[in-house]
Amino acid sequence: MADGGYLLGTDIGTTLTKTVVVDRCGTEIAAASSEYGVLHPHPLWAEQWPDVWYDAFVATVRDVLARSDIRPGQIGSVGISGLYGGSGVPVDAKMNPIRPCIIWMDRRAVQEVEWIRSHVDLDELFEITGNGVDTYHGFTKILWIQRNEPDNWKRIDKLLTPHGYVIPRLTGETAID
Repeated sequence: MADGGYLLGTDIGTTLTKTVVVDRCGTEIAAASSEYGVLHPHPLWAEQWPDVWYDAFVATVRDVLARSDIRPGQIGSVGISGLYGGSGVPVDAKMNPIRPCIIWMDRRAVQEVEWIRSHVDLDELFEITGNGVDTYHGFTKILWIQRNEPDNWKRIDKLLTPHGYVIPRLTGETAID
């Protein structure tokens, strides 16, 4: 196929990253995956250092290109999606991760949920966000970092999604879908 004729898609998941390359008709040419773990430093906690996602992206892209004999110049478009990154990846001004990302399955923010329930109008919260309050939601995880890790909190320049962390490593541009 001519240059730019193939599409590459990657899904960064909780325990594995999957990459597929397809032709313009959607026919799968090659697929690859790379597994990694979730850190559980305490009961009900779930974190990941974001470099596992970047490393898995690179490994799976190399794998699908090798399996398919497609040259990088033949890829016309790249799409990256990712797991719900909970707190987001906290990075400093140079885009260096400050701490592991607190991912969706983490349930540590119990006190933050209690504080929100006693200090925030929950009907108004729902009206604005379409969500209730739960340890699942990113804002409770972000509040946990602010309250429990003030030194880390001061260093945070941005909170990025998992795939939002990978994109600037590839392009130099910060972007989000």
